[in-house]
Amino acid sequence: MLRVPAAILDSIESLHLPPIPQILLRFLHLADDDSTTISDLAALVGQDPSLSARILTVANSPAVWRGVESKSLTQCLVNLGTRLSRTLAACLIVQNFFSPTVDKDLYDFSGFWGHSLRLAETARAIATEINYSDVEEAYLAGLLHDIGQLLLLGGVGNRYGALLAASHDESALRDLENQALDTDHSVIGAWLVDQWRLSSFMADAILFHHKPADEIVTADTLSQIIWSAHVLCEQLPLQTAAEPVHTAELAAVKAIAGIEAPGLYALWKHCSDRVVQIGEALGIRETVDQKTFPTTTMPLESARQEPNNGNPSSSPMEDIVRDMALMQSLQQDLLSLGSEEELLVEVREAARILFGIGHIALLLVQPDTAVLAGANIDGQPIMLQQLEIPLDPPQSLAATTALGKMPHSTFAQRFPAPVSLADVQITRILASEGLLYVPLRSPKQTIGVLAFGISAEKYGRILKQLTWITSFGQLAAISIETWRELRSREQRLESAVSKRYELQARRVIHEARNPLSIIKNYLSIVKKKLPDTDVLHELDILKEEIDRVAVILRQMSSPVEAPSASGSLDINSLIESMFALYGDSLFTNRGIATETYLDPSLTAIDCDRDSVKQILINLWNNASDVMGTGDCFFISTHADINQNGRIYIEIRLSDTGPGLPHDVMQHLFTPLDPNRRPGHSGVGLSIVAGLVDRLDGRITCQSTAGRGTCFSILLPRQKG
Repeated sequence: MLRVPAAILDSIESLHLPPIPQILLRFLHLADDDSTTISDLAALVGQDPSLSARILTVANSPAVWRGVESKSLTQCLVNLGTRLSRTLAACLIVQNFFSPTVDKDLYDFSGFWGHSLRLAETARAIATEINYSDVEEAYLAGLLHDIGQLLLLGGVGNRYGALLAASHDESALRDLENQALDTDHSVIGAWLVDQWRLSSFMADAILFHHKPADEIVTADTLSQIIWSAHVLCEQLPLQTAAEPVHTAELAAVKAIAGIEAPGLYALWKHCSDRVVQIGEALGIRETVDQKTFPTTTMPLESARQEPNNGNPSSSPMEDIVRDMALMQSLQQDLLSLGSEEELLVEVREAARILFGIGHIALLLVQPDTAVLAGANIDGQPIMLQQLEIPLDPPQSLAATTALGKMPHSTFAQRFPAPVSLADVQITRILASEGLLYVPLRSPKQTIGVLAFGISAEKYGRILKQLTWITSFGQLAAISIETWRELRSREQRLESAVSKRYELQARRVIHEARNPLSIIKNYLSIVKKKLPDTDVLHELDILKEEIDRVAVILRQMSSPVEAPSASGSLDINSLIESMFALYGDSLFTNRGIATETYLDPSLTAIDCDRDSVKQILINLWNNASDVMGTGDCFFISTHADINQNGRIYIEIRLSDTGPGLPHDVMQHLFTPLDPNRRPGHSGVGLSIVAGLVDRLDGRITCQSTAGRGTCFSILLPRQKG
């Protein structure tokens, strides 16, 4: 177990990590660009140790954990989603500007940034050379190897700044850290990574990166990579390629990486030059004699003895500007969320970042009752939902805060209401020493309260933030209220549109039934007049199609489409009969060749005939529309396809057409804009996917520009 003194632990748990402003702003810009990919965002985040640590912390928290650990930045951003990631970045920007935990004018982070990024690049290069299984894990461990320095500076403040100012290198800094704090930055960095509960040696790699050469050889490969990268970044800047100086540490690196001294220098130099290029692109410059940790820009005695500590209230105008900035960033993201659960999670995570409080709960007024209870959201103890705190009369500090406009704490000297047993239970559920309640109240109504689990020491530090925390509660309440009103309005509109649609559908069905009946009766008359020829079979197929149209029309009046009754279906015979009816009009008459291979071993399956016909006709129509003279359409069936132990039959449809457009592939099987292609509704593939799903099947698509498209449909040979 890592030994972190309680006082230090209390100060660093808030994760006050000074970010790189240039990267934060760039991240916000990219997140607003629809063409930006998750890989683009991950690459940018990977250039800032602070932002990377924030993203990893949130992505591996109970609130957003998806059952799979997030060990890479790409996976973290996938789990968070672009909206939540953008909200986190926006909150960090607001915090960095209005409530910096470290005096921006007092410290220079360019040396720390350059050293962290240089070591990350070097670690990745070494990992590549030795064929390490997870190169990006090595990069991330290198990027975060000194993150403990930021945690200590953000948590302890100028007390740690004095240690930085008195140190000429990292070795001296570690000695001073252990003397003054009874811990050091490598232990603190490892503590942070331990909170993510990763199946990785990343925490050990951070913990061991200052170990002696004779000890590191017994550690795991990742720890050896980070240690080696640290040695190269520490010793090679003092050397040249022409005159390398041999040390015991460099000899150990040579043995670990299997690279001779000139090769090690070339590897490090390439990585170092890349960091210089990244710095120039971001507007970050390192000086030649830059230290590898945050440095003071002026004597601490002439500066304020403590950082701002989050006091945003230097003037009423600054309060207004801060609230406007926060409101804009919050509402832009919150109002676009699809569920109230997502919205509440974002509110909580925004509060966690802005105020550095780890234990947060949301208690909401329950619909049609005067009762507070815990919100049903991820990462919140389920026991809070079992509490029912009456608002009328208010007999607890939680209820009194919810009905008022001011925050209240169990640490205050005076209480507007007694601390009830319910308040004690919430304190225990949050595993905290006490509570700070912040009202979630809009001008119109009471939404609930934010409950922050804090210590007495933490309460003393956040007293200066109470005005800002109160404003945040009001802004969050307004956002929640607005979101609910918008969703209620949408539901009313959807209900009205649905009713109009159902009425129109009934009219269409009624009007279409008569001509369909006439056509069907006329076909029966024609059939009696014709001799016994192959045409009679084709007339039977036409009657089947008319019956299928009638079924489709009937389904229009039902809000939920129920699958038709299943029966034994010979897929090969169905395809042959459909080709007899549609083959000429869709393909032959357009100069499109067709080839079929129908597996003779394919037996009948229990499946809805009409659904399969609708799937095929949709896909055939799509293929016919995009092909021209000289193209070819292939149809094949295959028996006994085993996927994950279940047996399917396969229908494969491929063509030599132009391939699906990129925008269609990006949103395959979802409805498209009906105006995108005149004469097409844009819902064909979404209908196909829905039908396949109803049949308990699977559908996949491969498409290459200029080479055609292939659809594979798997239908279970047996139900269940």
